[in-house]
Amino acid sequence: MSVVNADDAPSVTQRIHSVTGDRDAEAKALAEHSDDRVDEEDAELAVARAHGDVTGGPTPHRDPEDLADPADARAAHEDRASPST
Repeated sequence: MSVVNADDAPSVTQRIHSVTGDRDAEAKALAEHSDDRVDEEDAELAVARAHGDVTGGPTPHRDPEDLADPADARAAHEDRASPST
């Protein structure tokens, strides 16, 4: 994860849910920390990608300790908004 500013870093709440393995709560925390365009489905996709549960997309799984950040959630939103044919 390359952090441009603190707003794009995963929140403490998201980090806690990641450690406990609660992906739904982690995604909800990410959605709340992201801009208004990102909904929970976008965040769920970003979290799944970050944990390696989904392949493909602009942010492939890199490291088990990587967490999805708001930039990943925005990318997931864009992917869902314009599905490939």
